[in-house]
Formats: sequence, structure tokens, C-alpha cells
Amino acid sequence: MPALTLDRLLASLGFGSRKECRALVRMGVVELNGAVQEDPFVEFKERPETITVNGEEIPTIEKLYIMMDKPLDVECSHNARDHQSVFELLPDRFSAMGIQTVGRLDADSSGLLFFSNQGDFIHKVESPKKGYLKQYRVTLAREFTDKQMTELLDGVMLKDERRPVLARDIVIDGDSVLISIGEGLYHQVRRMFAAVGNHVETLKREAIGPVVLDQTLGKGGWRYLTEEEVAALS
Repeated sequence: MPALTLDRLLASLGFGSRKECRALVRMGVVELNGAVQEDPFVEFKERPETITVNGEEIPTIEKLYIMMDKPLDVECSHNARDHQSVFELLPDRFSAMGIQTVGRLDADSSGLLFFSNQGDFIHKVESPKKGYLKQYRVTLAREFTDKQMTELLDGVMLKDERRPVLARDIVIDGDSVLISIGEGLYHQVRRMFAAVGNHVETLKREAIGPVVLDQTLGKGGWRYLTEEEVAALS
């Protein structure tokens, strides 16, 4: 296995090709332990935990597991058509590292969104077979009745679906309704409420499986998932 040199380290973190990373080092903008490094071929016996580039201290993490509080009017696509791309809210280098959304949220929906560049993780979290429930907080245009709740819990038929789709849990929380589902069909929550004669005005995802949205992030804010959160989803 080739020795870990500074240019290889930077390339693994999405800063460009090894040639581009060597040029970056020679610009004098890369620091380790507070000291500027100008030799791109310096070797490491152990991978450093952080590196500083252009004054920003960066964890040297190659396997990305990210949580974001996705804002409204942002698309979960690298090639957004009508709105800003959600990837524009992350460091550019993450795209070079192959980051993808884990599932999606529509532009008119907000809340918990995962990202990763690890295919196995993405597949496990997205797969209905894994059984991770997704919890959403919705506000409705009309009164939510006991009859509507019963219908959703029993299952409703949606257009182009072969079998009824049901809510796994429903909780009334003040002016909001918390609904948990096991699938991730197109506009599923909105379509489910429409099927029982109501209309979703706002929709925010608050949890996926055991991981709950970090309310301190703020709209568009993100952080790395903790080791415990990754383990809980793996």
C-alpha cells in the first residue's frame, strides 16, 4: 500500500487531483498542528485527525455520514432545475468524494436528511426491508378527525400502488400531527392525507429510525453523524 503523503491525504478529502493538491500545498495554505506544510510529499505514520486548509480545520474523514436540517425550496439533486441544490449547502469537496443523499425530501418539504458516500449505508437506510420508520410533523388545512386517523392507520390506496399504504403511528401534538411511515414513496405523506380528505400545508421530517433531527442545526445546517448514530443505522 502506498505511503500516506500529504498530497494523497488532500486528494482523499476531495481537494482535487494529486497534482492540484501538490499545488495547494506549495501555496502555503495547508497546516498541520499549527505549522504550515510546504512539502506535499511529507509522509505520515498515522493519519492525522484534522488538517487545516485556508484557515479551516477539517476532520480527515473519508467515509461521510452527514445529517442536515434541509430547508424549503432546495432540491435533493446535483442538477437542480427550479431551486438551489442541497449539495450547495455542503463543502464542494464532498461532491468530489462521491456524496449522495440517503433518500430524498421534496423541495416543499424540510427536515432531517442524511448524506453519505458509502453505498452499503445508503442501501440499508433506504431499504423498506430494514424497517426504519420515518417520522414527519405535518400541519393540515382542515381539522384532523378520528375517522381520518383510523383510515390512515388501517391503510389507504394511493394511485399507481398495488396495495394499501398505512401509517405505522400517529400522534396529535398541539396543532401538528406526527405520522410515521415505513416506505418512501413519491409525495407519500401528502398523498395519504389527501386520500382521507385532508391537505398537508407544511411537512417536516423529524426522525429516521432511531436518529432524531438535531434541532440546534438551523435551516441548512449540517454535522457529521456520531459513531453511535451510524451504528444504530447500520
